[in-house]
Amino acid sequence: MSNFRDPTKNNHIEQTKDFEQSRIKALQQERINVQKKTFTKWCNSFLSKYGMEIDNLFNDLEDGKRLIKLLEVISGEKLGKPNQGKLKVHKIENVNKALNFVQSKIKLESIGAEDIVSGNPTLILGLIWTIILRFQIQDIEIDADDDSHEKRSAKEALLLWCQRKTAGYQGVKIIDFSNSWRNGLAFNALIHSQRPDLVDFNSLHPNDSFNNLNNAFELAQKHLAIAKLLDPEDIDVDRPDEKSILTYVSSYYHTFAKMKNEAVGGKRIGKIVDYLIDIDRIKEAYEYDVANLMAWIHKNIRDLSNFEFPNSLHGIKSLMLIFYKEYMVLDKPPKCRQKILIEANFYSINMKLNAQGHPNYIPPEGKTVSDLENAWSRLEKVEHERDMALKRELHRQEKLEQMYDKFDKKAKLREDWISDMAKILSNSSSFSSSSQLDATFKKLEALSADFNAGSDRFKRLDQLGQELIQEDYFSKDTVHKRNQKIQSAFNNLIDQFEKRKASMATYQELEFLFQEMESLKNEMIDLEKAFQSKDYGEYLLDADELIDKHGILESQIAGISQHLKSVNRRAQQFTRSNLSTSSTSSQSLVSPSPNTSISENTPKPLINEAQLVKEKLDALNKAFDLINVLCGERRRYLQEHRDYLKFLEETDEEI
Repeated sequence: MSNFRDPTKNNHIEQTKDFEQSRIKALQQERINVQKKTFTKWCNSFLSKYGMEIDNLFNDLEDGKRLIKLLEVISGEKLGKPNQGKLKVHKIENVNKALNFVQSKIKLESIGAEDIVSGNPTLILGLIWTIILRFQIQDIEIDADDDSHEKRSAKEALLLWCQRKTAGYQGVKIIDFSNSWRNGLAFNALIHSQRPDLVDFNSLHPNDSFNNLNNAFELAQKHLAIAKLLDPEDIDVDRPDEKSILTYVSSYYHTFAKMKNEAVGGKRIGKIVDYLIDIDRIKEAYEYDVANLMAWIHKNIRDLSNFEFPNSLHGIKSLMLIFYKEYMVLDKPPKCRQKILIEANFYSINMKLNAQGHPNYIPPEGKTVSDLENAWSRLEKVEHERDMALKRELHRQEKLEQMYDKFDKKAKLREDWISDMAKILSNSSSFSSSSQLDATFKKLEALSADFNAGSDRFKRLDQLGQELIQEDYFSKDTVHKRNQKIQSAFNNLIDQFEKRKASMATYQELEFLFQEMESLKNEMIDLEKAFQSKDYGEYLLDADELIDKHGILESQIAGISQHLKSVNRRAQQFTRSNLSTSSTSSQSLVSPSPNTSISENTPKPLINEAQLVKEKLDALNKAFDLINVLCGERRRYLQEHRDYLKFLEETDEEI
C-alpha cells in the first residue's frame, strides 16, 4: 500500500507544469512582439525620411538594402552602394557589408548574414538592439553628484537623467526601465519638465494607466517630434519590455538635448542682432536711400529687359512712346539727381565716423557706391538694348503689315476665282442630249488648264499665309482661318471638278454602251426577221442557195455573240460600280430612253442608270437566245425542205 500513487495527483502536477511552460512561451512571444513593433517603428523613424519603410522586421532586412541605409542615416557615414541582385548570394553580400560596419563600431557576436537573410527573429532583434545601443544610447553621459570618478554605463546615465528630470513629481519613482513606467506618469513628468505648457500633470490619475500613456505618447509625437514607438498596451503589462522602453526614453533625451542647444544658440544670436541694430542706426539714412534707388533701378532693369513686346504695329508704337517720352524724359532725370546726392551722403557719413575715431563705414553687399554705380551701368546697358530691340521689332511689324496687305489682296483674288469657277462648274452640271453631253465634257476638259494654273497660285497664297503665321503676325489666327477656308474651298472645288469629269466619263461610257446595245438590238431584229422567213426555196437550187445564205447568217451570229460578251462585261462592270450611287448622282442629269438611241431620245429624268443598263442587257441576252433558237429551227426547216425537193427530183428522174 505504501507504493501506491494517486493518479489524480500526478495528472494535476503535469497540468501545472504544462501551464507554466506555455505561460513562459507566451510571455517570451509577447516580449518578442513588443520589441519587434518598437524596433520597427524606431527604424522607420529614420528610413521614412528617405522613402523607405519596414513592414515586417523579420522579412524586410533580408536583402540588406534597408539595413545599409539605416546605418548610413544614423552614423552619417557611407557604406557604399548595395548590390541590386535578387539572388541569395547578393543578399548575403549586402548584409555582410552592414554587419562588418557594425562590427567596426562595436563587438558583435553570434550574428551572421545567413541569420538575417533567413529571418531569425531572435538574432534580428539582437542586431537592432545592438545598433540602438551603439548609435542612440551609448553616447549618453551624465555628471554624477557624488565624488566618484567611475564612468557610468549609458543605461545608468540615462536612468540618472530620468530621475533628475522627474524629481519631485508625485507618484513618479524611476528605478528601472520596466515597471517604473507602467502607469504613464513618468513619461508625462519628463514632458512636463521640459514643456510645462503641454501637460496638466496634476490632472493625471495613477490608476488611469492607459490614458496617461496615450496622453504622453500623443503629446511627444505632436509637439516634440518624438516618434510614437510604443502603444499603451505595450507598457501596461506585468513586466514591460526594458529594451523597448529604453529605446523610446533615449529619444526624449536626444530631443531635449537638441532643444537646449538651440536655445543657447538663440541667445547668442540675439546679442549679435542687438549689436548690429545699434550700428545700423548710424547708416539708416544712407541705406534707405540706396535701397529705394536700387529698387527703382532693378525694377526698371527687369521691366526694360522684358522683350515680350506687343505683337502688333500699333502696340510697338505705343510702347516706344512710353519708353522715349515718359521714361527717358520724365522718369529717369530725377533718379539721376538722387544718385548724385546718395554718393555725397556716403562720403559725409565716413567723415563723421572718422571724426569720432571709428573705421570707415562699409555698406552691406549690394548697397555700396560701387554697387550703385554698377547697377546704374547695367541700367544704361539695358536701355540701349531695349532701344535696339524696339527698333528691330518696329521694322519686323512693318514688314509683317506689308506681307499681310499682299496676302489680303491675293486672298481676295483667290476667293473671287473660286466663286467664278464654282458658278461655271455649276452651269456644267446638267445636259439633255448627246450633243450637250459632248459639249459639257469638252467644257470640263478646257477647265483643266485653269485648275492646273490655279493650283500654283493657291500654293503661293498658302506659303505667304504660313510665313505670316511662322513670323507670329498678331492676327495670325485670322490669317490661318482664312487661308484654311480658301485652301479647303479650292480643294473641294477640285474634288467637285474631278468628280464631274468622272461623272461625265461615266455617262459617255453609258452612251457608248446604249449605242452598242441599240446596234446589237437592231442587228438581232433583222436576223429575227430573216429566221422567221417562210421562203425555203421553190427548187432544189434555190434551197441550196438559201442554206448557204443561212450559213453566212450563222457566222454573223457568232460575231454578235463575241460583241455581246464584250457588252456584257462592260455593262456588268458599270452596274457593279454604279448601282449603289446611281440614285444620288443622277438627279440633275438626263438618260437615254430604253427603246431609242440618245440622239433620238426625248429627255426625261434619269432615275437609275445601273438598273436601266441591267434591264436592257437582260433584254439583249433574251433576244440573242431567241435568234439562236430561230436560227436552229430555220436551218432544220431549210434542210428538211431541201431533202424533200431532192427526193422529188430523184423520183421524177426514175419515172
